[in-house]
Formats: sequence, structure tokens, C-alpha cells
Amino acid sequence: MSLPQHMDALVLNGVRDFAIETVPVPVPDTDEVICKVDTTFICGTDPHIVAGDFPNFWPTRFPFIPGHEWSGTVVQTGPRAASLGWREGDRVCGISHCGCGYCEMCLKGRYNICLNYGHEERGHRQYGHYTPGAYAQYMRTSVKSIFKIPDAMSLEYAACVDPLSIALYTVKRSRMQPGDDILIIGTGPQGLMAVLCAKALGAARIYAAGSGERLAKAQELGAIPIDYKEGDVVTTVRELTGGRGVPAVLECAGTAQSLTQACLAAAKGGVVSVIGIPHSDPSIPIKRMVLDEVELVGNRANPNTAQPTIELLINNRIDLSPLMTHRYALTDFRTALDTYENRKDGAIKVATKPNGMN
Repeated sequence: MSLPQHMDALVLNGVRDFAIETVPVPVPDTDEVICKVDTTFICGTDPHIVAGDFPNFWPTRFPFIPGHEWSGTVVQTGPRAASLGWREGDRVCGISHCGCGYCEMCLKGRYNICLNYGHEERGHRQYGHYTPGAYAQYMRTSVKSIFKIPDAMSLEYAACVDPLSIALYTVKRSRMQPGDDILIIGTGPQGLMAVLCAKALGAARIYAAGSGERLAKAQELGAIPIDYKEGDVVTTVRELTGGRGVPAVLECAGTAQSLTQACLAAAKGGVVSVIGIPHSDPSIPIKRMVLDEVELVGNRANPNTAQPTIELLINNRIDLSPLMTHRYALTDFRTALDTYENRKDGAIKVATKPNGMN
């Protein structure tokens, strides 16, 4: 397919210095494809990247095109990508990580912690973080980072596979079994998706700690609400569980206080599965964790859970529509970001449309 030479993209030129600019359309390497982007959702990490909260890491340089929760249609293939069965017209969703494929971690299937992280010359990529991303009309991506979606699934819906598969991974890493209780601290988009995943995987009671409209949304999705502004989360959890705590805890708030609470709310032998990244060091109750054998597990992105996530969506085990609240043209990114950051009009998942509103 003949593509234009230039495209519109959101270009980050410095800390909170961004604009829609005209840039060259990328050319695929041998195992890459070019996709026409349909939808790119704002991830909770994106405002931090825009704000410069990860200097010289995400991104490593400017100018930079962010964005990694996306979907689109393949419009051009590299030679090896074509030989592997990828075709123009394939409808796909993307994830951010692309492991080198050769290191010890990649060979174990743990490409999210690839030993060659940050070395693009060795084949590693992290799209929208330090490798150019999807806030653009066209996206260049390795075939290792995309998944085909069925015709019955809308491209906008599919753009949520990345964050939903992270939530699924976080639930799985807690080792929650069907019939177990689970506590989810944080009712932002990631926490709400974790509620949906825990429900789909057979949790008995799902406790959600948060506040305001998002806590109400968690209750609407089936969680038992715990308002952290009205009482101590750990005390409340202990009261609700007969003093035992819960065997599985998910930390999705990303604060030092919430991580401490997660460790204290776990039952003996429990697992605390963490996806939030606090900006200050938490106080970890080590004595309690050693004597009660409470495990603390970190999670990075979504290795090998994107396809199971697609299956859960296809089979109607999870309904994301209550979380998909706002849509904007990419040219209105400043308004979209403000809506997301300030939670305007009940904003949860805010979509941008690089090729215009459908």
C-alpha cells in the first residue's frame, strides 16, 4: 500500500512542551509493520512522561512521540513480517514491550524484563516510553508487540487490551484462586480493570479501597467499597474478614501509604501484587512479612497475557464499556489530557483518534 510521506503526530519537545506536528511516516524494518492508528488511550503513565517525572529514562531524548495503548490496521509489512503471515488489512492491538528475543529473560517468556532493556540496537523496544509511540496517524511496531483481533471487536475497544492485560497479569501474580477474597487498593483505571479481571477469574469477595466517583464505579462493577477517607483501610479489611485479612492484595494506587496498607491487609501467607510506582519510599513492615510469610511481588507490564485478555473480551467475560468515557481527536490532545488528569465529567479511559473521529 502506498503511504503518504508525512503524518500528524503528538511530539513532546520537553517537559510539558508538546504540539501536533508534521513528521515523516516511518518505514518498517524486516520484522515490523506500519499500522494506521485508530485509537490511542491515555495511560496513567502518559501524564508522568509529559510532566518529565522520569528524566532521561522515559523518554531518553527529545523530540519524542509517546502513546502505547493503541489499536489500528496494518497498512505495510516488512519482508519477514509478511513471511510470518502478517498482511495489509489485519486489525491489531498493541502492547508497549518488545523484548530482544535472545536473552535469558526473553527465552523464559519474561520479555517485560529483557536483559537488553533500553538497547534498541540489540532489538529491544518499549513503545511510547523511549521508542516512538502511537499518538500519531501511523505506528511502526515489531510483530512481537501486536495481536490480531476479531472482526466483531471494535478497534476502539481493542485499544484497551494493553491496560486490561496488565490488570490480568497483576491479578494472576497475586496467585488468587477461585473462591478467594481479594483487596484492590486504588480505583483508577488500572484498579477498576483489576476488579473486572478478579471477577472474571472467580474471586469470592472483591474489596476495593478508594474514594469518590471511582469508588462508586468499583461498587457498580461488583466490588465491596472501602472509602479510605472515612476510615483506616487495614482496620476495615480486618473487620470484614474476621481479623484474617485477604489472601490476595493488589496495589494499584502507587503511593507509599497504600503500599504499606497493602502489606498490612494481607492474610498470613498472602501475596501483595504491586503495579503502582510510588514517588517516595514506603515503609515496609518487614517483621510482619517475614513472620507471617507475606510475599511482595512486583509487576511490569503484561508478558503473555494479551491473548488471554482478548479471549476474555471475545467471550463476554469482561465488559469494558463502563470504563470508556471520553473520545477526542488527537488534535485536541491538550483538552483530552486535561480531562484525564483532572477527572472531568467522570473521566476514566480517555481515547484519542489520530486519524479523526469515526
